[in-house]
Amino acid sequence: MDNLPRKTSIAIPTACLLAIGGFIVAVLSGMYAENPLGAILARSLVVMLLCWPIGLLVGLVLDRLFREHESNQALQMEQEDLSADEAAGDVEILDESEVEPDSSGVGVPVASASEPT
Repeated sequence: MDNLPRKTSIAIPTACLLAIGGFIVAVLSGMYAENPLGAILARSLVVMLLCWPIGLLVGLVLDRLFREHESNQALQMEQEDLSADEAAGDVEILDESEVEPDSSGVGVPVASASEPT
């Protein structure tokens, strides 16, 4: 048995939410149309039973998209770590005592405000 946490699917909760949403919309629209209570409940149950599989399909698609996005993010982070390790190995350290100073700016006369031109 592995100790990794199991990732739960969002398909079932999505299906349930869509089914309940369809049921509520059907009840409210039946009440607005002033239909008899028996007809409202019967139609609302049918709508709920039709919305559940649709919600399941939507949830499965979303679950797959989220898992692909997660794996792409993990792969991208892994590649960034590898490129950072490679870049750290390419750094050249220079000893400043061995480097000659740049003398391009030395010896250039500078005019001051007190000197006449």
